This record gives sequence, structure tokens and C-alpha cells, in this order.
Amino acid sequence: MSVDEAAVAISGGAVVLRTRREEVVTRIRRALLTGELKPGQRIKEARLAESLGVSRPTLRESLQQLVHEGALVQVPHKGIHVAAPTPEELLDVAEVRVSLETMAALRLSKEPQSAAMDEVRAALDRHLAAIESGDDVRTDITHLELHHTIWEMSGSVTLRKIWPLVGSQIQRALTVDQATMRDPERDAELHRRLIRVIEEGDEDTIVAEVGAHIQYSVDEVVRRLM
Repeated sequence: MSVDEAAVAISGGAVVLRTRREEVVTRIRRALLTGELKPGQRIKEARLAESLGVSRPTLRESLQQLVHEGALVQVPHKGIHVAAPTPEELLDVAEVRVSLETMAALRLSKEPQSAAMDEVRAALDRHLAAIESGDDVRTDITHLELHHTIWEMSGSVTLRKIWPLVGSQIQRALTVDQATMRDPERDAELHRRLIRVIEEGDEDTIVAEVGAHIQYSVDEVVRRLM
């Protein structure tokens, strides 16, 4: 699909819902998840703004939000492109996540009936509801929110400080996973099991489950990309 064809495919008519910027971000996210916008593809602002029925400044704000999140990348003198993480980058992010998310999960497991764990369970419920709805964009967003909540609710000041540094990389990895392996039943079961293991509190099981949860997904994505 050409860049212009992708712009038309994701437009769906003039933007009228929510704020214009929010709707543009949602439509581009959907195009990334469905493969209408391909890794490495250049975004042509004029054509995309016209097909979405928004001004160039509104489109630029939306694109910059997605650049900040890691879904798009701004290449000097070459414009904005869809992020195309290499297998090596995905594996590197996974290695970082395993170490830090294991730390967060172990801290949470110390008080399974705490308000912090209630927040994690609520985040899980939102993610499961998004999966059930069939909304790929909402599922992608709540997926990241669930893992962010695990970090945030761990009570670790260090993890809270680190998240902004790695959150965009995790978002990019999760989006690639979602786009490459769209399997709602697998997604729901993996996350139910992860939270259940944290609640049960066995340290060895938590370490094994967090590692398997992250590593299984990235290994499968890398296998499909190669």
C-alpha cells in the first residue's frame, strides 16, 4: 500500500469525535495496529491532513504525540516515519523489562490485599474489557496502562523515575506485539495469570512468570520479523 493509499484508508471521513487531535491520534494508532501503516513508512503530512479533514497544525500535534510515545520517529531532514524496531532492539527492551518488572511484581506481592493491588486489578479489568470489546486501539492503550500500573503501584520511587525513560520503548514493543500477534484469548489469559501469580506471592513463581510473560511475546515477534 502506498503512503497516499494508507492516508485514505485510515481517514474514515472528516474528524468529528472528541478533540480533533485525539481522534487523529486514535486513527493513526489503529492504522499502525492493522498494518495500514507499515514499519519504516514515511508520513506525508499534506496528504494525510487532507484525508483526515484536519489542519496541518492539528496533524503535527498528533504526530508529535506519537513520536513522543515511540510509535513514530522523526528522522532529521527526512520527516516522520513509522517506527521500525529491529529484533535486537526488541530483545534489549525485553531484557530491561524483565529485570525491572520482576522487581515491581515482587514488591506488589508483599501486600496482595493492598490499595496498590486494587489499582492493578482495576487496570487488568480495563484491559480485559478492552479485549472483549474488540477495539484494537483501546486494547493497545490498556495493555501499556496495565504494565505501567504494575510499575507505578510497586511503591518504588526509582521505578517511577525510570518509566518515562523507557515507557516509549515499551509502548513500541507492545504495539509491535499487538500488531504482529493479534490473539485476544492469549492476551487475556497471559495477563490474568500474571496478576494471579503476583497475588499468590510465591517469589520463584513470580520471577519465572514475569520472565516468561515478557520473553515469550518478544521471542515470537522476533521469529515472525526475521
